[in-house]
Amino acid sequence: MAVLDTRLLPLIETLTVAGADWLAFEILDGLQLGRALEETQNTLHDTRHAVRSAERPMRRSEERAEPPPTAVPILGNEQIQWAADYVGKRMSEVVSMLQATLIQLDGIVAGASNADVAPPASATKGEITLVLQTQEEAIDIRRAQAADAMAVVPKLQEALRAWVLSTRGRP
Repeated sequence: MAVLDTRLLPLIETLTVAGADWLAFEILDGLQLGRALEETQNTLHDTRHAVRSAERPMRRSEERAEPPPTAVPILGNEQIQWAADYVGKRMSEVVSMLQATLIQLDGIVAGASNADVAPPASATKGEITLVLQTQEEAIDIRRAQAADAMAVVPKLQEALRAWVLSTRGRP
């Protein structure tokens, strides 16, 4: 288990203030788990060959059970880089999924308007509004807002790169 680099605190605080505390928790969990070791190239090659040829040197019940490889802790500057990369990637994924959801909802509504079923009132306006309800508030999201968010993701990633560069030099 890695010790959290205190230089990450401003990023975690910023995420929390921005309402992305879920992402701050994901960062903390990822750093605690560390970097999982991957299979060696030889092992991957042997597995591919066995699958393609439908061969197994021995039955599964005869194979020796081995624990998964231990994870390598993420430390120091690597924590800073990992966290910034993770935030950029997750925000991009979230916005992409949001856009895909709105596109699918548009398709559903368009299909309903072509059927014998009466379309929802929002279908007559030609725009879907996705409402995300939290305990404190309801958030309305439209396709234009999702597109605007996707356009800002590269700026976020650039700001994260700048943060990494400025943070790495500090103790």
